[in-house]
Amino acid sequence: MNFKRSWVQHIAATVLLYLMASLVIANKLDAKATLFQQYQPIVNAVSKQLTVNHQIYKKDPKAFQQFLDQYIRLHWDARSTAKALLGAENFKALNKHSRQRFEVAVETTLLRYAFEGISLYSSQQFQLVDVAISDSGNMGWVQIVMSSKIIPDLNLDVLVKRNLQGIWKAVDVRFKGITYVAVKKHEFQKILNKQGIDVLIASLNEKNNTFFGELCAAAENMDNQTC
Repeated sequence: MNFKRSWVQHIAATVLLYLMASLVIANKLDAKATLFQQYQPIVNAVSKQLTVNHQIYKKDPKAFQQFLDQYIRLHWDARSTAKALLGAENFKALNKHSRQRFEVAVETTLLRYAFEGISLYSSQQFQLVDVAISDSGNMGWVQIVMSSKIIPDLNLDVLVKRNLQGIWKAVDVRFKGITYVAVKKHEFQKILNKQGIDVLIASLNEKNNTFFGELCAAAENMDNQTC
Protein backbone atom coordinates (compact mmCIF):
# COMPACT_ATOMS: atom_id res chain seq x y z
CA MET A 1 0.00 0.00 0.00
CA ASN A 2 2.81 2.40 0.88
CA PHE A 3 4.59 1.55 -2.36
CA LYS A 4 1.39 2.22 -4.33
CA ARG A 5 0.83 5.56 -2.54
CA SER A 6 4.44 6.59 -3.19
CA TRP A 7 4.10 5.68 -6.87
CA VAL A 8 0.87 7.66 -7.20
CA GLN A 9 2.46 10.66 -5.48
CA HIS A 10 5.43 10.48 -7.84
CA ILE A 11 3.15 10.40 -10.89
CA ALA A 12 1.10 13.31 -9.50
CA ALA A 13 4.25 15.38 -8.87
CA THR A 14 5.52 14.63 -12.36
CA VAL A 15 2.23 15.66 -13.93
CA LEU A 16 2.18 18.86 -11.84
CA LEU A 17 5.72 19.77 -12.90
CA TYR A 18 4.83 19.10 -16.53
CA LEU A 19 1.75 21.32 -16.29
CA MET A 20 3.76 24.10 -14.64
CA ALA A 21 6.45 23.88 -17.32
CA SER A 22 3.80 23.91 -20.03
CA LEU A 23 2.24 27.00 -18.45
CA VAL A 24 5.57 28.80 -18.36
CA ILE A 25 6.23 27.95 -22.01
CA ALA A 26 2.73 29.01 -23.00
CA ASN A 27 3.08 32.33 -21.14
CA LYS A 28 6.46 32.94 -22.77
CA LEU A 29 5.08 32.19 -26.24
CA ASP A 30 2.12 34.46 -25.55
CA ALA A 31 4.45 37.26 -24.42
CA LYS A 32 6.56 36.77 -27.53
CA ALA A 33 3.50 36.99 -29.77
CA THR A 34 2.32 40.12 -27.97
CA LEU A 35 5.73 41.75 -28.34
CA PHE A 36 5.90 40.94 -32.04
CA GLN A 37 2.36 42.24 -32.63
CA GLN A 38 3.15 45.46 -30.78
CA TYR A 39 6.41 46.28 -32.54
CA GLN A 40 5.85 45.04 -36.09
CA PRO A 41 3.54 47.94 -37.05
CA ILE A 42 5.86 50.40 -35.30
CA VAL A 43 8.93 49.22 -37.22
CA ASN A 44 6.96 49.16 -40.49
CA ALA A 45 5.68 52.69 -39.90
CA VAL A 46 9.13 54.02 -39.00
CA SER A 47 10.61 52.48 -42.14
CA LYS A 48 7.85 53.89 -44.34
CA GLN A 49 7.91 57.36 -42.81
CA LEU A 50 11.69 57.66 -43.11
CA THR A 51 11.68 56.40 -46.69
CA VAL A 52 9.01 58.83 -47.80
CA ASN A 53 9.83 61.86 -45.68
CA HIS A 54 13.55 61.78 -44.85
CA GLN A 55 14.34 64.76 -47.06
CA ILE A 56 11.64 66.75 -45.26
CA TYR A 57 12.97 65.64 -41.87
CA LYS A 58 16.48 66.77 -42.79
CA LYS A 59 15.25 70.26 -43.69
CA ASP A 60 12.41 70.65 -41.20
CA PRO A 61 13.38 69.87 -37.57
CA LYS A 62 9.82 70.43 -36.39
CA ALA A 63 8.51 67.72 -38.72
CA PHE A 64 11.24 65.36 -37.52
CA GLN A 65 10.41 66.21 -33.92
CA GLN A 66 6.78 65.22 -34.54
CA PHE A 67 7.92 61.96 -36.13
CA LEU A 68 10.11 61.15 -33.11
CA ASP A 69 7.32 61.98 -30.66
CA GLN A 70 4.87 59.67 -32.42
CA TYR A 71 7.04 56.70 -33.35
CA ILE A 72 10.04 56.71 -31.00
CA ARG A 73 9.60 58.66 -27.76
CA LEU A 74 6.15 57.20 -27.15
CA HIS A 75 7.68 53.71 -27.09
CA TRP A 76 10.86 54.47 -25.14
CA ASP A 77 11.30 54.24 -21.35
CA ALA A 78 13.88 56.96 -20.68
CA ARG A 79 13.69 56.38 -16.93
CA SER A 80 14.83 52.77 -17.28
CA THR A 81 17.66 53.84 -19.59
CA ALA A 82 18.78 56.47 -17.08
CA LYS A 83 18.63 53.90 -14.27
CA ALA A 84 20.70 51.40 -16.27
CA LEU A 85 23.33 54.04 -17.10
CA LEU A 86 23.96 54.85 -13.43
CA GLY A 87 23.28 51.42 -12.00
CA ALA A 88 20.22 50.61 -9.90
CA GLU A 89 21.83 51.41 -6.53
CA ASN A 90 23.35 54.70 -7.67
CA PHE A 91 20.07 55.76 -9.26
CA LYS A 92 18.08 54.86 -6.15
CA ALA A 93 20.48 56.85 -3.96
CA LEU A 94 19.68 60.10 -5.81
CA ASN A 95 17.01 62.39 -4.47
CA LYS A 96 13.81 62.73 -6.50
CA HIS A 97 14.79 66.06 -8.04
CA SER A 98 18.18 64.78 -9.20
CA ARG A 99 16.62 61.64 -10.68
CA GLN A 100 14.14 63.72 -12.65
CA ARG A 101 16.83 66.09 -13.91
CA PHE A 102 19.04 63.19 -14.97
CA GLU A 103 16.14 61.45 -16.75
CA VAL A 104 15.42 64.62 -18.72
CA ALA A 105 19.11 65.01 -19.61
CA VAL A 106 19.28 61.39 -20.82
CA GLU A 107 16.07 61.67 -22.85
CA THR A 108 17.33 64.89 -24.47
CA THR A 109 20.65 63.19 -25.23
CA LEU A 110 18.83 60.34 -26.99
CA LEU A 111 16.84 62.93 -28.90
CA ARG A 112 20.08 64.61 -29.95
CA TYR A 113 21.41 61.29 -31.26
CA ALA A 114 18.29 60.97 -33.41
CA PHE A 115 18.73 64.45 -34.88
CA GLU A 116 22.40 63.74 -35.54
CA GLY A 117 21.51 60.43 -37.15
CA ILE A 118 18.91 61.73 -39.61
CA SER A 119 21.63 63.51 -41.58
CA LEU A 120 23.21 60.09 -42.26
CA TYR A 121 20.00 58.42 -43.40
CA SER A 122 19.91 57.42 -47.08
CA SER A 123 16.78 55.35 -47.75
CA GLN A 124 17.64 52.37 -45.52
CA GLN A 125 14.75 49.99 -44.87
CA PHE A 126 13.91 48.49 -41.47
CA GLN A 127 12.25 45.13 -40.97
CA LEU A 128 11.37 43.31 -37.76
CA VAL A 129 12.61 39.74 -38.18
CA ASP A 130 12.23 38.19 -34.72
CA VAL A 131 11.73 38.83 -31.03
CA ALA A 132 13.18 37.07 -27.99
CA ILE A 133 11.83 36.92 -24.44
CA SER A 134 13.75 36.45 -21.19
CA ASP A 135 12.89 33.58 -18.84
CA SER A 136 11.16 36.07 -16.52
CA GLY A 137 8.93 37.19 -19.39
CA ASN A 138 9.50 40.86 -18.56
CA MET A 139 12.52 41.63 -20.77
CA GLY A 140 13.09 40.97 -24.44
CA TRP A 141 14.88 41.85 -27.67
CA VAL A 142 13.30 43.18 -30.82
CA GLN A 143 15.55 42.07 -33.69
CA ILE A 144 15.58 44.42 -36.67
CA VAL A 145 17.40 44.21 -39.99
CA MET A 146 18.45 47.46 -41.64
CA SER A 147 18.90 47.00 -45.38
CA SER A 148 20.40 49.37 -47.91
CA LYS A 149 21.22 49.34 -51.60
CA ILE A 150 24.78 50.51 -51.02
CA ILE A 151 25.93 48.60 -47.91
CA PRO A 152 25.40 45.06 -46.55
CA ASP A 153 22.45 44.41 -44.25
CA LEU A 154 22.99 45.36 -40.62
CA ASN A 155 21.40 43.83 -37.53
CA LEU A 156 20.02 46.15 -34.87
CA ASP A 157 18.54 44.85 -31.62
CA VAL A 158 16.31 46.89 -29.32
CA LEU A 159 16.16 45.84 -25.67
CA VAL A 160 12.60 46.18 -24.38
CA LYS A 161 11.00 45.97 -20.94
CA ARG A 162 7.39 45.19 -20.08
CA ASN A 163 5.84 47.68 -17.67
CA LEU A 164 3.12 47.07 -15.07
CA GLN A 165 0.45 47.77 -17.69
CA GLY A 166 1.83 45.02 -19.94
CA ILE A 167 3.21 47.48 -22.51
CA TRP A 168 6.66 46.86 -23.94
CA LYS A 169 8.97 49.88 -24.08
CA ALA A 170 12.51 50.22 -25.38
CA VAL A 171 15.35 50.83 -22.92
CA ASP A 172 18.54 50.17 -24.89
CA VAL A 173 19.92 49.45 -28.36
CA ARG A 174 22.51 46.85 -29.38
CA PHE A 175 24.62 47.07 -32.52
CA LYS A 176 27.32 44.51 -33.37
CA GLY A 177 26.96 42.99 -29.91
CA ILE A 178 27.50 46.25 -28.02
CA THR A 179 24.72 48.20 -26.31
CA TYR A 180 24.50 51.94 -25.81
CA VAL A 181 24.29 51.51 -22.03
CA ALA A 182 27.37 49.26 -22.00
CA VAL A 183 29.36 51.91 -23.89
CA LYS A 184 28.31 54.85 -21.73
CA LYS A 185 27.72 53.53 -18.21
CA HIS A 186 31.39 53.39 -17.17
CA GLU A 187 31.92 57.01 -18.22
CA PHE A 188 28.72 58.16 -16.50
CA GLN A 189 29.39 56.27 -13.29
CA LYS A 190 32.97 57.54 -13.15
CA ILE A 191 31.81 61.17 -13.33
CA LEU A 192 29.06 60.44 -10.80
CA ASN A 193 31.44 58.86 -8.27
CA LYS A 194 34.21 61.45 -8.63
CA GLN A 195 32.33 64.68 -9.28
CA GLY A 196 28.68 64.06 -8.45
CA ILE A 197 25.37 64.00 -10.27
CA ASP A 198 25.23 67.77 -10.83
CA VAL A 199 28.44 67.70 -12.87
CA LEU A 200 27.20 64.73 -14.91
CA ILE A 201 23.89 66.45 -15.67
CA ALA A 202 25.68 69.70 -16.51
CA SER A 203 27.98 67.86 -18.92
CA LEU A 204 25.04 66.31 -20.78
CA ASN A 205 23.10 69.56 -20.80
CA GLU A 206 26.04 71.49 -22.22
CA LYS A 207 26.35 69.14 -25.19
CA ASN A 208 22.59 69.10 -25.76
CA ASN A 209 22.16 72.86 -25.43
CA THR A 210 25.02 73.53 -27.85
CA PHE A 211 23.61 71.14 -30.46
CA PHE A 212 19.99 72.25 -30.23
CA GLY A 213 20.97 75.90 -29.95
CA GLU A 214 22.70 75.68 -33.31
CA LEU A 215 19.87 73.59 -34.79
CA CYS A 216 17.17 75.97 -33.61
CA ALA A 217 19.06 79.05 -34.75
CA ALA A 218 19.16 77.62 -38.26
CA ALA A 219 15.51 76.50 -38.27
CA GLU A 220 12.63 78.84 -38.92
CA ASN A 221 9.78 76.80 -37.45
CA MET A 222 11.22 74.84 -34.55
CA ASP A 223 8.92 74.63 -31.53
CA ASN A 224 9.77 75.28 -27.90
CA GLN A 225 9.64 71.59 -26.97
CA THR A 226 13.11 71.06 -28.37
CA CYS A 227 14.52 74.58 -28.48
